[in-house]
Amino acid sequence: MSEQPRKKPASQNEINLYCLIGEAVCMVQILEDALSALITLKWEVKIPGTIPLEEANELREKYRSYTLGRAIKITKEAKILPKPLQEALENFVSERNWLIHKSIQNENEALSEPNKHKIKSICEKARALLESVEDDLMQYSSFVGVDMSVVRAAIQKHYEEI
Repeated sequence: MSEQPRKKPASQNEINLYCLIGEAVCMVQILEDALSALITLKWEVKIPGTIPLEEANELREKYRSYTLGRAIKITKEAKILPKPLQEALENFVSERNWLIHKSIQNENEALSEPNKHKIKSICEKARALLESVEDDLMQYSSFVGVDMSVVRAAIQKHYEEI
């Protein structure tokens, strides 16, 4: 066996695939993070300001370590999401699992256009679910008396800069 590992630069097709996978994984992780905030606020804290911020942040850190599937199970058991959003999240778990565990098992299939399309689709679904979770969080926060105008303005500004 040679002392030097064999190296081959990635092709442009491979680089494109890696970028697609990276974007999709990032969107899934951002969705997981939003769910950790939702669980902390709607299940643990219930009304903002009723526990110290440090304690709320500790709870959120605990939920940040949960997988998407585990977080979705909590939201189901706690009944803290509208049924259509809950079902959409439950249906999304298998796609997330495919992305993480099977999207590049076979190099030829991984580089195929149908595979890339599927990865793009997962990324867009994660983005749409994220928006729904964020909307639910903002509606809940407004319902319990939190002024969300600063948050809404920040979101608006973020999308205007694109």
